[in-house]
Amino acid sequence: MTRAAACAAGVARTSGCWRVELVAAMPRVDCPRCGVVVASVPWAEPGSRFTRDFEAECAWLMTVANQKTVSGFLHVSWRTAGTVARRVAERVKASMPSPFDGLHAIGVDETSHRKGHTYLTVVVDHERHRVIWAHGGYGGDVFDLFFKALTPGQRESIRVVTGDGTHWIDPCTGRWCPAAERVLDGFHIVSWMTDALDGIRNTDPRAGSTVHGNSRNY
Repeated sequence: MTRAAACAAGVARTSGCWRVELVAAMPRVDCPRCGVVVASVPWAEPGSRFTRDFEAECAWLMTVANQKTVSGFLHVSWRTAGTVARRVAERVKASMPSPFDGLHAIGVDETSHRKGHTYLTVVVDHERHRVIWAHGGYGGDVFDLFFKALTPGQRESIRVVTGDGTHWIDPCTGRWCPAAERVLDGFHIVSWMTDALDGIRNTDPRAGSTVHGNSRNY
């Protein structure tokens, strides 16, 4: 292809390679009831000025390079690169199945970090062995937020709720999933049994003295 032909075809040469830009005007219809409507095309999302392939490439590049580098490489503005990446992420998220679908057995527990000053409530799916929800804080109000994020059908499918003996789990479970069975999880049962055995083992019934480790004081 000669340079003149390349220019006529809208082809620009950049960094030793040919970059082809295809520009297409979308048909627009002025509907008296709906207003201006732009025709949909199979290779671009509604309202987007870029093809699906270009947006997918931009989003992938954003996972391996910073926004400034990606915008320079694709010859778009810094803001445009971020907008495209967010749009692709929203499409992928919308196409993925909800982690709340098909829940039958869930577990709830609270954990602390930063030396016990910050708490986090975590909900897991026992059947798929993964975390499905987490929120800062703990207690009934926080657990209510999890159930509020579910649809009525998703809440109805839950049959088992496991957790420790914390007082706020039972009321929340009964309020949102009245048909679900409340079960104490095995981890806490074993932990309580171990603590009880340690308490018995550390007390000498014959002398009433305390046993430290493997040594006994008679």
